[in-house]
Amino acid sequence: MNTLVPTFYERRKSILSIDFTDRRKVQRRRNEEATSLEKRRLISQIRRHEREMIEVPVCLQVDGKELTGHTHNISLGGLLIIINSSLAVGTPITAQFSFGESFCFLNIVGQVVFCSPRGNDGSSQYVIGIKFSATRDIDQKILSTAIQVLRGSPSTEEKSSVSIIVAKDNVAPDVMDFHLRTSKSLEEPGIPAVRKSTVHASKIIGWGSYLPPQEITAQEINKLFKAEGYKNVGEVVEALTGIKSRRYADPELYPSDLAAIAAQDALNNAGMDANDLDVIIFCGISHDFDEPATANVIKEKIDAKNAYVFDMTNACNGFVTALDSLDAMIASGRCESGMVVTGERALPYLNWDPKTREDFKLSIFGYTVGEAGGAAVMTRTRARDTRGIKARWFSSESNHWRLALAGTLEGANSYNKFFRSDGLGLEKISIKTTPRALQEITEILGWTISDIDLVVPHQIPVSLTDNLYHKALGISYDKLIHIFPRYGNLATASMPVAVCEAIKLNRVKENDKILLAGVAAGFSIGFIGLVF
Repeated sequence: MNTLVPTFYERRKSILSIDFTDRRKVQRRRNEEATSLEKRRLISQIRRHEREMIEVPVCLQVDGKELTGHTHNISLGGLLIIINSSLAVGTPITAQFSFGESFCFLNIVGQVVFCSPRGNDGSSQYVIGIKFSATRDIDQKILSTAIQVLRGSPSTEEKSSVSIIVAKDNVAPDVMDFHLRTSKSLEEPGIPAVRKSTVHASKIIGWGSYLPPQEITAQEINKLFKAEGYKNVGEVVEALTGIKSRRYADPELYPSDLAAIAAQDALNNAGMDANDLDVIIFCGISHDFDEPATANVIKEKIDAKNAYVFDMTNACNGFVTALDSLDAMIASGRCESGMVVTGERALPYLNWDPKTREDFKLSIFGYTVGEAGGAAVMTRTRARDTRGIKARWFSSESNHWRLALAGTLEGANSYNKFFRSDGLGLEKISIKTTPRALQEITEILGWTISDIDLVVPHQIPVSLTDNLYHKALGISYDKLIHIFPRYGNLATASMPVAVCEAIKLNRVKENDKILLAGVAAGFSIGFIGLVF
């Protein structure tokens, strides 16, 4: 036995030593081993299922292009696709499954683990292996049921499809890395805060709005103003902000009344019945009451018997936030269609009798706020549908929340409910933070500023619009829809009303590239890119 020991060590001398202290080498070796194992496992599935293929149409979206192919095999751990394009190993993807016309929908993130030419016949097709990462138990159950149905129902297979979207951030690889090697410390940084998303599954098919008929000009503002020692307040506000008029609703109307009219308008434009709505999200700043959710009142008024409803608030960015949330609900399969709706009653929150000069200064922006209702109907996109939400970018710079306030818990003093805003402070932080939002969302979209057909901003004073959107962001006036001079700041109703005005003016048409560019108190930024 002793004679074997020298032989063993002689063999070891001929083998190069591995520096296990070099973490990069170890990590690279593990990656190669994991990729090799996945490649062997998935290739074996090709052979094993050669006579039992699940062939579903595939639409691959990469770099703004759409390529078609089909699946070769779908399993609980991943899928094989055959397509006329190669993808690099490690590419993060999102797979959006549509099984049958209404059987079920599913979104799963994954990563390319191998890509090989298909055969040696000179074909341009590639076999691409995709491994799913961090799937939930419910996803596994849905996928397992769907696979069984597909194998036993050719008609369901024919009506199914898979959309594969190549991610442009590193979230999916990090999830995959964590999934494969659980020894990675949870305390280690590496997964960044997610400001953007690669999973979108909805399009807006109907816009609606309501503007009260009563037009309020500078002269009416002078009549409403009660504090002594101030002259021509309406004209002063007009000179400072560029507003010419705003709308105030009848005092007997509630936010839900304005919202319900806009909701019905959106349903009419979508050609949809209210009973087809699965979800209604009310996103207004003003509510009928603190409890229950105002969305319940709207549901009753439009007779949407089947909808689940709730309220959501995020200052003036409530509309884009609710759009983003409903898009996520549709993408996850929780609903097929829904509505984002708002109704804003500003008059009760405006201080017409400021006690000090400082109070008056903080109230000036409030005198530009108008009242309106707005709504958008959303539904699921289908395979090869060019319309829909394509990207989003959100951020909260919350150390600036003091710049704009309305309402406090000191309810015993009704004065505390009034809207107060530091206009100059808001302008400074918006100019500082929003250029990054525009740069990153256009990179995600693969658009340039010149590619965008229409920018729909939050409606703010003329000088701030000029300094922010035109000078800081470089957006030309002909690409902006600016309704502030005529209607004022409509809070969460600003964007839906602006889009409806753009439609009336023929400034937007189907397949136009639209950017919703929201800024709000908080300080909140919310950008959404969509194809109209």
